[in-house]
Amino acid sequence: MTERARRVEGVARVFTGQPERLAAAWRRVRFAATRKEGSPPRNQLDSVVEPFIREVGRSLEGKEGSAWSRTRAVLRLTPKRGARALHEEFSALRRCLLDAVEALGGGDEELAMVNQALDEAVDSAVALMERLGNPLAPRPRVPFAGLVVQLFEKPVAAREKPAADDGRRAVH
Repeated sequence: MTERARRVEGVARVFTGQPERLAAAWRRVRFAATRKEGSPPRNQLDSVVEPFIREVGRSLEGKEGSAWSRTRAVLRLTPKRGARALHEEFSALRRCLLDAVEALGGGDEELAMVNQALDEAVDSAVALMERLGNPLAPRPRVPFAGLVVQLFEKPVAAREKPAADDGRRAVH
């Protein structure tokens, strides 16, 4: 086995065998980014990240097709937050996965494969969100294999806040 083949195998093994470690890194990045808001992140991609990372690993192993099209999970989209929030979550995921590829000794080909998988996922998720608001919007170029669920959120001002002293919760 060549040195390059060993590196690719090592990267793929972590992605397929330990996606929870990479997902945990992503969650830490997301938590740090939202810490100044005073509340934990409400990630739309939370349940998708681990299965997606596993499928990216399978792509690195040589499996044909799109990792996003093989990802079976529940994608929870919140149109109220818009495409920007999705882009922020995917951007954090991209940083984590590319850092992992580099730390594990992957090269340009592996970085390109991860970038392509993420580009397909971002484009598809944004298109799916657009279709929630407009069923006539174009379908995603790369389909998602999982289930898409629309979340409805209360406006920030209407979220429950603790009442003064009696422990009841009041809506403001």
